[in-house]
Amino acid sequence: MREPGVTFFKPQGVPLKTLELVQITVDELEALRLSDYEGLSHEEVARYMKVSRPTVTRMLAKVHRAVADALANGKAIRIEGGDYLLSGMKNYCPDCGSQMVFEPGRSQVFCIKCGSDKGDPAASGSPL
Repeated sequence: MREPGVTFFKPQGVPLKTLELVQITVDELEALRLSDYEGLSHEEVARYMKVSRPTVTRMLAKVHRAVADALANGKAIRIEGGDYLLSGMKNYCPDCGSQMVFEPGRSQVFCIKCGSDKGDPAASGSPL
């Protein structure tokens, strides 16, 4: 997964400061992209994102509602936050200096040498 290149969408011609905002998370956007744009099934999205199928279903319901609210009611959409890992980045243990790893099913990176989970999950080398 990569950081989105654009993090705000808003109705044209309306100043952002006058608009209500709805927020979607980066992981919700990724689920939306994989499901609705790439055409993957919920099961395929779940495998790709390394989460359960019910989690994908909940994420998609939430993001669909937020996008529909923004479009129907002229609100801005902010994309930020969430529980996700970026691909292609390395993270090193603050305790022993060994490389941290991401294990599917855990929301945190951990050190394979000393077991520390103090690393930054956003800097992991997860294959997402």
